[in-house]
Amino acid sequence: MPRTWVVALIVICIVLNGAGFLWHLFEPVPLYDEIAHLLTPLVLVAVVAEVIYRNGGDEEFFDTPRHAIVTGSAIGLLGAAGWEGVEVVLSAMGVAISNTLADSLFDVFLGVVGGAAGAYIADHFLDRLFGRSRTDSNRPRVR
Repeated sequence: MPRTWVVALIVICIVLNGAGFLWHLFEPVPLYDEIAHLLTPLVLVAVVAEVIYRNGGDEEFFDTPRHAIVTGSAIGLLGAAGWEGVEVVLSAMGVAISNTLADSLFDVFLGVVGGAAGAYIADHFLDRLFGRSRTDSNRPRVR
């Protein structure tokens, strides 16, 4: 992925989440919370997948599309659960955050789905970029 795309996508996620906290957009704006909790892990997993690919770890974590989705889901789960922990701490500090159980569970679910989608997209894109087979990363791509 071109570096400018990576930076632009990360900046979009930062602005999306920052604006949500600064102007309290997560609850009153329809689907704002859901978009933020889906898009952020999608972008972060796609970027992490590229880093893993470039460092040679694709055989372990992204060898098949199914394995990529499992890896992305795990990364999304860890990130979303960690973020919900941050929200609990912020709420305890007096910051106005909606962290009901239903909201937290749905946000974690969206993190897992976003992570899986980011991994699938990255795996598909990176297999083409690196010329690897979609079913076995140790074989070259056959047209």
